[in-house]
Amino acid sequence: MAGFTIHLAVAKQYHQKHPEEITNLEEFLKGTIAPDLNKEGTGTEQNKSESHYGKWGNGEAEVHLDQFLHDPKVEMKQDFWKGYFLHLLTDYYFYRVFFAQEFTKLKEAKDNFYHDYDCLNTVLLPKYQITPSENLKKWMGTKEETPKYLKQEKVETFIEKMANISLKEQRELIEEKGMEGLPNEYQN
Repeated sequence: MAGFTIHLAVAKQYHQKHPEEITNLEEFLKGTIAPDLNKEGTGTEQNKSESHYGKWGNGEAEVHLDQFLHDPKVEMKQDFWKGYFLHLLTDYYFYRVFFAQEFTKLKEAKDNFYHDYDCLNTVLLPKYQITPSENLKKWMGTKEETPKYLKQEKVETFIEKMANISLKEQRELIEEKGMEGLPNEYQN
């Protein structure tokens, strides 16, 4: 996962740039964080491979957006599912495209991005005017330290690039060409 703060920043920026697409911002934001939350009301961990439609954990970060789009429960006209789709797109581009090199280094070190997220949250939470709910505060900590893998400027560029994509165009690409239709490299 790209971290709750990054997901919420992308969603808020997306809404600002595409206000006509999202009619219920609260539902859109709920969808944006849903794949990473605990199962509702059960207190048990959600299976991230299932919620991300791919392979997740133990050095894996694979999202199959085509499987998501073919899931019968998904209704892309609803803002919740638009947010969910944006979350999966964000994770796909985060791990496979924008931060693929950083992810490789992290896996080699048998580390994770959580320290970096806490370091970046110090800047990103106020910049994108994100106030974590009580449920999310434990995952959105702050540290006055330097991130090990992720650079603030590159993360902010990523947030802006993700906010500029078109969910409709991404969906059409996947429906037409499958996962092969999405780029594999980061182009500056």
